[in-house]
Amino acid sequence: MRETDEASCPPVVWQRRVGEALRNLPDRSALNRSPLARLAYVERLANERYGGRLMARGLALRETLGGCVDLVLSDIADEKGLDREREYIACLRDGLSCKEASRRLGLSREHVSRTYRRRALLLLTQTFLATTRSRNQTH
Repeated sequence: MRETDEASCPPVVWQRRVGEALRNLPDRSALNRSPLARLAYVERLANERYGGRLMARGLALRETLGGCVDLVLSDIADEKGLDREREYIACLRDGLSCKEASRRLGLSREHVSRTYRRRALLLLTQTFLATTRSRNQTH
């Protein structure tokens, strides 16, 4: 993904890409094939930290997404109205699917998908973009 492609990509596409990557968090191979793994920051991290390792971009993307999950959880820790989003994001961090997360939350999969998954992905996507863009500019 070139920098020009990144700037022209609509928010819904970013959310879809981040959501797909989060679903594949345990699968380094799938992450390595993600368009997000071709972002300049992720490629640089792959070279600096994981150079020479198999599927280095997948490892770098996993690290970046994991950091974003931790950051969002920390940022919304005291937000009263975001309890379910926190729980859903924790489920993502634990590698659970939406169906498994809905069981853990005691809610229907449809409700979790329409409400909490959507809000959680918005928060995570915004954090991912801010993280990769700001770190890309500082290097």
